[in-house]
Amino acid sequence: MSEYGLRRSFFKHNICPGCGQVRVKKYVAHPFPLPGVFRKGQWLSSDCACVKKERSLSRKTQKEILVTRPADPLPKGLRRHNFTNFKVVEFNQKPYDCCRAFVRNFRKIEGGQGILLYGAAGTGKTHLAAAIGNSLKDKYSVAFAHVPVLLERMRRTAVSLEVFLAADLLILDDLGSERETGWTLERLLIIINGRLTNLKPTVFTTNYNLSDLEKRVGMRISSRILGNNLHLFLQGPDWRLKRHGG
Repeated sequence: MSEYGLRRSFFKHNICPGCGQVRVKKYVAHPFPLPGVFRKGQWLSSDCACVKKERSLSRKTQKEILVTRPADPLPKGLRRHNFTNFKVVEFNQKPYDCCRAFVRNFRKIEGGQGILLYGAAGTGKTHLAAAIGNSLKDKYSVAFAHVPVLLERMRRTAVSLEVFLAADLLILDDLGSERETGWTLERLLIIINGRLTNLKPTVFTTNYNLSDLEKRVGMRISSRILGNNLHLFLQGPDWRLKRHGG
C-alpha cells in the first residue's frame, strides 16, 4: 500500500454541524498490547470551535468550584473584629503588638507556639483572638470553638475532632469556663495534645489567671498550654459594660 493509501486508511474527516469546522479523526494505536476483547487502538478527533468552547466553560466552572471560599470559621458576631477596631490603650499595648507580630510571622512558626490571652472578663481577649483569626483565615485554615459550647455538643452527640486537629490555627475561646469533669478534661487533652504533636499553633482565651487555670483544667492540660505558648495578660475595664453605659 502506498504512503498515501496508508494515510487514508488511518485518517478520516467530518464537519461539525455547529461551527462548520473540519474535524480530523485519527486512529491511534494503543502503546502496549491489550487483551483480544479490545481493539488495537481508537479514533481521536481534533477539536473544533464548539469543543474548545465547551472545554473552556468546563474549566471555568471547575475553577470557580475550587476558588469558592469555605464557610467563615468564626461566629457572625466576631467576623468584624480586627486590629483596626480594637481599642488600644497603654495597658493593653503589649498584647496588641504581640498579636499583630504573631500574624505577621505566622508562616515562620515551626514549633507550634501559640498565644494564651488571659485576664478579667471584657478586657478584649476574644476581640484579639478573633482579630488574629480574621487576619489569617483567607490564607490559612482556621477553626474556632467556644470551649463550653463545644464540650456541651460533645456530650450530646458525636463531634469529629479532625477540624480542630488539622486546622493551621485553632482558637479555643473561654477556656476553663466549661463544666469541669474528667470526661471534658480528656476531650480537651486530646485536642491540645494532638495539636502540639503536629506542631499546630493554638490561641487560647481564659478569664482565669495562670495559677487558677491549673485548678480549672488540671496539670496535664495547663502544663502543655503554659509551656508552649506566649502568655499575654490583658487588664483594664470591662469594655462591654462601657459600651452599654455600665
